[in-house]
Amino acid sequence: MKILLIYHDPTVLAAFEEFASKFNHEFSAQSDIADARSTLKNYNGNLIVIETGPGLSCWQNEIEEQRNRVPRPSFVFLGNMCTDEIAQASELGGDAYISKPLHDKLLAMNLSSLLRMVQLENDLNTALEESERVQNELKTSLEGQKEAIAEKELTYRELLLAYSRLQNLNQQKNNFLATATHELRTPVTVMKGYHRILLDERLGKLLPEQKEVLQESEQSCTRLIKIVNSLLDLSRIEAGKLELVYQSYDVTTNLKMIVTQQKDASTRKRLSLILRLEKGLPQVKCDRDKVNQVLTNLLENSIKYTPSGGKIYISARPYLWEKRDSSIAKRLQVQEERRRRTGESSNHRCNAVMVQVSDTGIGIPPENQQEIFEEFSQVSSNQMDRTGLGLGLAISRRIINAHGGKIWVDSQMNSGSRFTFLLPLSPS
Repeated sequence: MKILLIYHDPTVLAAFEEFASKFNHEFSAQSDIADARSTLKNYNGNLIVIETGPGLSCWQNEIEEQRNRVPRPSFVFLGNMCTDEIAQASELGGDAYISKPLHDKLLAMNLSSLLRMVQLENDLNTALEESERVQNELKTSLEGQKEAIAEKELTYRELLLAYSRLQNLNQQKNNFLATATHELRTPVTVMKGYHRILLDERLGKLLPEQKEVLQESEQSCTRLIKIVNSLLDLSRIEAGKLELVYQSYDVTTNLKMIVTQQKDASTRKRLSLILRLEKGLPQVKCDRDKVNQVLTNLLENSIKYTPSGGKIYISARPYLWEKRDSSIAKRLQVQEERRRRTGESSNHRCNAVMVQVSDTGIGIPPENQQEIFEEFSQVSSNQMDRTGLGLGLAISRRIINAHGGKIWVDSQMNSGSRFTFLLPLSPS
């Protein structure tokens, strides 16, 4: 990996020379601004480190020029944790900010993790370029096949070859997704662990400003780990490796646990979590962790898209599920209304449990209510919070379907949403 250092403090140069030598990185340094500008014009490396100081914004043009290159280098700024310097570094689009004085272990940890991310990004770009090249080749091949069909000269062997290449490309994509996310999770988890060590002040006391920056960075690591785990779940499902470990599932106990786990998040938004459970809920035979994952996804979505002061209702009840009926949702609503009017016991001949998560949030447009269960889908009208990759509902649907169940949504704009899933009492 190639590293360029622009500095004015000799101790910074010594620290980076030692790091580069220890990890066998190609290293160069400039202390003169004019020479540094000249070097940056033709620089083609992986990491550019700039020591902050007066006039930091003067590097804006050079930084923007470098960011337009492929592959794009990463930028690290060194400074004294001055608020103005941090703000300028952020405005310039820095990938990391390292405070002085430099400590060997912390410097190695930060730079090694960043260089690893750079390597993964380069590998990803290379894979995407290769994928685009193969896709273009495939498109050309398919166009040629259409012409051959028109001329009645297309053979079965050519069709089989095109299909095989398409399957191989899809498999390569799945393999790369699984490998890249797995490799990404390890350094991010390590970074989160070191954040916790620093925040616990096991390496020394922290200034309030330092602690605040580290807390924000730790939260970002947590979000990234969650995204990586979602990608890993998706890659396992795509590869047909979704394994269900069936065990007895107490709906009441697990719903109470999930609600307790989300109490802090709902309290921060001043939301009311209301749990409604019927007595005598039957035990369900299912994969407990995966069903809890579905419940957590639904509850987190409701918290995310419900304005402050709103309410979220979580309910569960036994149900007799007649699967041959095509209008499941409507029929179940009619059954529920009749049961409430007559006082009939819901445990009568039940073969499933219905779980619902309802909120008073912003709602989902009718045209998007099927789309939200697709991979990487986020409804464009939901501007309250666009974080995440849009995988939670897609993974939830796969999990419920794998149990032989069904999941759907009823929603109106500005009137909230109600997510419902049915879970058979025992696997088919």
